[in-house]
Amino acid sequence: MKKLFLTSIALIFVTALFAQEGTTNLGFNVGFAEPVMYYRASSSAAKLTRQATDGIKLGVIYETNIIKGFGVSSSLNYTHSTHIGPWTVDKNSAAIRTKEDHNFHQLEIPVDWQYKFVIAKYTYLGLYTGPTLQVGLANTFRYRKKLGDKIQDDYKVDVYKIDEDHDGKPDYNRVNVTWGVGAVFQYKRYFIRGGYDFGIMPIYKDNFFNTGSETGWNRKGRLDQWQIKLGIYFWQFD
Repeated sequence: MKKLFLTSIALIFVTALFAQEGTTNLGFNVGFAEPVMYYRASSSAAKLTRQATDGIKLGVIYETNIIKGFGVSSSLNYTHSTHIGPWTVDKNSAAIRTKEDHNFHQLEIPVDWQYKFVIAKYTYLGLYTGPTLQVGLANTFRYRKKLGDKIQDDYKVDVYKIDEDHDGKPDYNRVNVTWGVGAVFQYKRYFIRGGYDFGIMPIYKDNFFNTGSETGWNRKGRLDQWQIKLGIYFWQFD
């Protein structure tokens, strides 16, 4: 999957370098992001469990028109998302409540083919598709447990350091590759850009889970993402 991403980047940038003509834009965008993790929770699970975090995305974007509306777009984005869980009653004791929070930071480099067409004066619609390289900066999980009003447990876990089966291999991968599809609306220098990224690389670095209670089963999982961004091209040139 990494080879697919690197090959796609090379093809897009080589094409842009030798065929570039028309307008080039450099801008800034900020918006909403929802990373969505799908994972197999146990050896007997028939369906993947869905876990989403909501947050913000911001970054810079570069795009250039190659010919007749067809062009390429790339950006460097930072995403920060969280999930603040509610206090829930423990299934084994009504006096015990637990809470789980998730905090996620990530850098992303999407490289897309895109097509824009004019629908009115200074107004454009467009479609895009292409790969994104994602690198996890931090991924923490906080667990708390109360007995009455007294905190019994309160600890944080770095997800990228988890090794549940104690085989010396971290379970989760910091690096992810997705394939995105989406749409663009632009009026003069202002734009809205949004779509969905499908994870095409396993989220697990160690995808074989083996403990005393559940022996020898293969994990499955991927990391997708919804996103919508507002932005402005602060530099436009031919």
